[in-house]
Amino acid sequence: MRRVLLHLGLHKTGTTAAQSFLFENRSLIWPHHALVLPYRTRKSGLSEAATRYSVYGTPATLSDFSDQMRHFLNSLEFGKKRGLILSEENFSGLRPSRNVAVGYEAAPELAKCLVGLIRDRFAGEEVHITLYFSLRQRGGWLRSLWAHDLHRTRLMQDFDAYRTRLAPVPSPEAAAEAVRDRLPSVSVRTEWLEDLQGRRHGPGDTFAEFLDLPYEKATQLVGATRVNPRLPEDVLTQMLELNRSALDEAELIEQKAALVQRAQNDLIGTR
Repeated sequence: MRRVLLHLGLHKTGTTAAQSFLFENRSLIWPHHALVLPYRTRKSGLSEAATRYSVYGTPATLSDFSDQMRHFLNSLEFGKKRGLILSEENFSGLRPSRNVAVGYEAAPELAKCLVGLIRDRFAGEEVHITLYFSLRQRGGWLRSLWAHDLHRTRLMQDFDAYRTRLAPVPSPEAAAEAVRDRLPSVSVRTEWLEDLQGRRHGPGDTFAEFLDLPYEKATQLVGATRVNPRLPEDVLTQMLELNRSALDEAELIEQKAALVQRAQNDLIGTR
């Protein structure tokens, strides 16, 4: 039986650490599963096709994603037994802070399309597909989105204004439930980031369990080397002030990068 795990986000729920865990353990994963991470989905244009559908919601944009994804799946080498592990948060749509009016409304249809394509790819074979969504409590999730946008864009809203603007966006849990309702015959698994952080492999723990490696190989699994650290409140305050300043874009990017680097150096120095 082919086993497939599709980790479809959601944004700011530990996906960077999860994908780092998968990448660091790719040599243990490959004999059993083809591994697809954002480097491949974004380089191939698949991520952009998914987010385009989440923005426009037209049959043409969904068809474009479907055609590109079908071609991509056909290019993968599965052999006689190999399954698939895929992790790409943009396959649930554009980050909600960039698409407030829609949020994750496209996630159920994108998931349905993806499941159908995988079943077609393995037509005539027994295949078990699990959709996996990592979740986060709404308050921490919104604050992480805010911090991300402060860093990556010229966001000028403080957290209270930002939270009010995103009030219409359903929580990650609601987004996962909408997918479960749309695909009642598919296994949909959810895990809370707050719980995963206390487990042996952190956000990679769900994948370690899915792999179900023999003991001697399971002990070789290593932790993630890349995570998105939580920036201190004073750093976020300074970043907001920089965004509100008259700096040109080049200087703004440079100063924010230096601010983040100093914060990371301080964090390392306290360990």
